[in-house]
Amino acid sequence: RKILAEDFSLYLHMPTITDSSIAPDGCEGFNVLAPVPHQASGIDWRTEAKPYRDKIMRFLQESYLPDLEENIIAEHYIDPLHFEGTLNSYLGSAFSVEPIFTQSAWFRPHNRSEDFENLYFVGAGTHPGAGLPGVLSSAKIVEKLIN
Repeated sequence: RKILAEDFSLYLHMPTITDSSIAPDGCEGFNVLAPVPHQASGIDWRTEAKPYRDKIMRFLQESYLPDLEENIIAEHYIDPLHFEGTLNSYLGSAFSVEPIFTQSAWFRPHNRSEDFENLYFVGAGTHPGAGLPGVLSSAKIVEKLIN
């Protein structure tokens, strides 16, 4: 729908639960992923990123993590401008093709070209999917196809 959701769909991850070495003693590391529309949505991320971050922060504090903001030592957030400008992701899309059933997993473009011999594809837009696990898995698939 190319709009910012009022009812958040968030992915929360606390990697310090399994690896305490990634944060100072007595501290935690916490990631929040909020899927948002890419650049074709017309959203001006230069003005909307911070207010949306603030909305998410209020939601987390009211629902799950009281006093969250007062306990943040360091913070970094990114938006589609980062994905487009720094990671060269088309339209700043974090997940490549639209994450709907008919464009997920096996339905994504496969890792070997059907038109050109010795042309292979890896990345978020290919099988098996987006995110670091999907991208690394696509690289492993291509490695096996080549070998």
